[in-house]
Amino acid sequence: MKRFSVLSAVLACAATTFAQEKVVIQYDCIPNYANWGGVTAAYFKASGVRVPPDMKGSSAAMAALELEKANPQADTVYYNGGIGYQAAQKGLHEPYKPEGFEKIPDDLKDPEGTWFTVHTAHIAILVNTSALGGKPVPRSFADLLKPEYKGMVVYDDPTIHGTGFTFVYGINAILGGGSDFKAGFDYLKALDANILNYAKENSYNELLRGEIPIWINADGNGLKARHTDKAPVEVVIPKEGTVVLPMVMALVKGAPRPEEAKKYLDWLLGDEAQKVMAESYFRPIMKVDLGPGLSSQFLPDSAYAKVQALPLKEMAADADDFKARWTREIRAGR
Repeated sequence: MKRFSVLSAVLACAATTFAQEKVVIQYDCIPNYANWGGVTAAYFKASGVRVPPDMKGSSAAMAALELEKANPQADTVYYNGGIGYQAAQKGLHEPYKPEGFEKIPDDLKDPEGTWFTVHTAHIAILVNTSALGGKPVPRSFADLLKPEYKGMVVYDDPTIHGTGFTFVYGINAILGGGSDFKAGFDYLKALDANILNYAKENSYNELLRGEIPIWINADGNGLKARHTDKAPVEVVIPKEGTVVLPMVMALVKGAPRPEEAKKYLDWLLGDEAQKVMAESYFRPIMKVDLGPGLSSQFLPDSAYAKVQALPLKEMAADADDFKARWTREIRAGR
């Protein structure tokens, strides 16, 4: 909890530093995730309003909002869908329907506007082929259990990051498990033998450099590494299938700069922002023309023949107990 207090102090200091310019504070604004660096740069150019980087993941962002509930520091927040739904249930958001809200599919927004999807991705296996040392590219979740990949696999700590939470929660559904999550936890226990680490920070740069050979993360991050940063990265949608990853935004309850925050949220659903997000290969929630060049660099629809949408309400209800169980049964031995 002290970590969040320090972060809050840093953000408050940042707000003071930028006192001569307009600022919107967004929790979970990692520059190398979903091109938030490019998105916020485009917004500053368009509006003169700065949105500083913030390295919290979804769960850490929710925890910070809970800690600061009596004195909010953030204006907006970005999450994995399940964590965003949970945060809304905790009363951490202010209802707001930005411009274009009506165009978002009903199952990807709260009807009252306490959260809404800005783009989607899918859980995938991201492989730096140069770092495999001649080993074959894994094509399935089952392949990742093979001894040849020992010490090569990373996924994000699900108690911090929403993408990691979506993976550990979703693998049970992908493997056909039931409500006891036995199939999923059995798999995660077996996978632990090959884990390099459960990443607490974003691992994008480590994947580029080959320090992480295999990263279980969003397909968009792998496609960006391949097409934008020209890294030897292959994006694999596992043979068993995958789960869709809705990424959502919300207006923070008691936001210190609500009017600027609302303008920013309006802009995020506009064509310019949606196109900039798509440059990171996250799929825009709005219908925008990406042009044949960018569109052709996304994986074909046929790659997603086995995709499941996880029930956000159930994810939110299970989240705290699920993360506690993961901590006991998976991370405890490290």
